[in-house]
Order: sequence, then structure tokens, then C-alpha cells
Amino acid sequence: MSLKVNINKIHSELLNNFDEVEIYEKASLEFGEYVELKATYENKEIIIVVEKRQLEMDKFLWSYYSNPKTKNYLVERSSSIDGIIEDVKDVFNKNRFDEEYLKEINK
Repeated sequence: MSLKVNINKIHSELLNNFDEVEIYEKASLEFGEYVELKATYENKEIIIVVEKRQLEMDKFLWSYYSNPKTKNYLVERSSSIDGIIEDVKDVFNKNRFDEEYLKEINK
């Protein structure tokens, strides 16, 4: 599939499953050209980083910040285009975030 088709599919699925969704195209020395996706669900936020070249494939690597407030530590995941929503739900439902972040949002 093409990059544009895959980005649109992921964005659409995120919009259908989560409270708030934002998407940005960015570039940095660390990631090169990449897409940053933010999604909010039940007071928790996930920030996903995917290199654009990864999104040209049906199965790809992506990362998310375990603490989206500080953006200090990235957790790597692998998903398919059709399976990424279930993987993002897994992060939210099993609270796969930094302990400090979870304490902060539960105050």
C-alpha cells in the first residue's frame, strides 16, 4: 500500500476509536521524516511516532512515549496497518505508561 493510503487509514481508525486525535507530519535528525499521532482516551494521552518509510509497508515499527508529558522514553512496538488500533487500545487498557505519568493523571 502507499504511504498516503496507510496514513489516512490509521488516522481514520484512530478518529473512530478515541476521544481526540491529532496528526502531524514532522522531520528531525533522530527520526528523519515522520508522522506524529496523538490520541486521547479516558484522560490518558498517547503520542505515537512513525517514520514515514515504515508506513509504506503493511507491517511496520512505531514508538510511543511512555510519558507524553516529558517525552523522555520511547517504547517500540510493531503492528500491521489493520492491527495498530488494537495495539494502541492495548497501551491504553493495560496502562502501559510510565508510573509517574499515571500518578500525575490520576490526581
